[in-house]
Amino acid sequence: MGRSGRRPRGRPQQADADGNAVAAPASVVAVDLERPCGPSVVLAPSFRPPEGGERYADNRDHVRGDPEAPVTLVMYGDFDCPHCGDVYPVVQQLREALGDELAVVYRHFPLEEIHPRAIQAAEATEAAAEQGAFWAMHDRLYEHQDELAFEELVDHARALSLDVDRFREDLEQRRHRDRVHADFDAGLETGVHSAPTFFINGDLYEGPNRFEAMRAAIATRSPGAAAVGAGAAVDGGPSAGIREAIDRSKSGAPAAGEAVRDRFSADEIFQRIVATADEEFARSNRLLFLSGLAAGLSITLSFVGAATLGAAVPANLARPIGYLLYPLGFLFIVMGGYQLFTENTFTPVTLVLTRIASLPALLRVWGVVFTANILGAAGGGYLLANTGVFGPEAAAVAADLAHHVLDLSWSELFWKGVIAGWLVAGLVWLTHAARSATARVLLIFTIIYTVGVAGLAHSVIGSAEVLYLVFQGEVTIARFLSGFLVPATLGNTRPRPKPQTGL
Repeated sequence: MGRSGRRPRGRPQQADADGNAVAAPASVVAVDLERPCGPSVVLAPSFRPPEGGERYADNRDHVRGDPEAPVTLVMYGDFDCPHCGDVYPVVQQLREALGDELAVVYRHFPLEEIHPRAIQAAEATEAAAEQGAFWAMHDRLYEHQDELAFEELVDHARALSLDVDRFREDLEQRRHRDRVHADFDAGLETGVHSAPTFFINGDLYEGPNRFEAMRAAIATRSPGAAAVGAGAAVDGGPSAGIREAIDRSKSGAPAAGEAVRDRFSADEIFQRIVATADEEFARSNRLLFLSGLAAGLSITLSFVGAATLGAAVPANLARPIGYLLYPLGFLFIVMGGYQLFTENTFTPVTLVLTRIASLPALLRVWGVVFTANILGAAGGGYLLANTGVFGPEAAAVAADLAHHVLDLSWSELFWKGVIAGWLVAGLVWLTHAARSATARVLLIFTIIYTVGVAGLAHSVIGSAEVLYLVFQGEVTIARFLSGFLVPATLGNTRPRPKPQTGL
């Protein structure tokens, strides 16, 4: 193409308001500054890409997957761009989730003024392509973005068992410069001014570069998407495979019911619970502990809410009215995805029962989460007892709530713990059956309000209540342990009726 400069020159580059280099935009382009690697552009209404111009790959394109797949995802990328590196695993996840329903096309869009190694890296992938290894080199460069110097590129070629002498000569002679420039110019002509930029079946994708968002965008742009969205069956059409893939989460658990899309069967609910349990087992001890500590602190809010609201109403209404705020801490925990021991007596057990995980692995999760929960509850109890958070009336109601727990016999605590554990296990099952946040909130409120107003024993929130008295000097640690924690925990963890599934 007769270019003598080092970078593609389809259109000059300039700095945006944050000093980031993007290809100089035409009058119809407004730059979205949220993406510092050459942000994706927002096209003005007057701009229209060529009809179908980005949907299917042409003969020069690098295509991963079936070129005749119902959905084609075109990525304009820069190997030296950290944001392109961030989105690389997202594209890999989309490929794994959608399989043969998705074809991925990669086109070069190096922004050399801010990424000086980008062009040489792009040329390296083209040199690898001459030896049938474009995608292998593509993956390796995105997985080693800090290794893009000339000799490091040669080392990548050696690691891929390429003809290193031929590869080195291709790079030194810059034999593939024009191929990279052609992609860059084609991008400019289509309205691309930054990397990463995506097109889905010819439509510019303007959403966040995250798996769920991109998967949803693919679903709306797949053939037959309108019919699927309206609930119609598309038998035999290419969108049937897309729908099946979209209706499953990254873990493989169903995201929609098979028979009725807005209702899960018992087997499907169980699959969702197993996926949650698998995620819990995969977490490190540190993450489990921090999440459990947050849950223990958060559950103290239930104690705060019940005591504060109970103090604001007549004494005879303190329990039924005050406990309206008892679900407060549980809302933080369930909606925030924190680790709470009474939930962990249910979900991880599913992996043990299905022989996916071992008993020692279960005990690890239980031990870390339970310890963190109690420490968090202790921190909350200490805060309430020593900082004057409660006024005199609220402090009196709080003390009454805690004494009520301690006044129960060992047997009463145990059986109240059994019922509380049963209800919380039911909450876990039902929240996995629910598809909307509103439904989950209503479930949390109804079930946890029942736990509170019925005076049932929950080992973690009860610990916050009793430890409040401990830090005020009214109760000993020994009484907390033997008079509450042991019987309540045993009751919470007692086996409950197992939902019947086909698994």
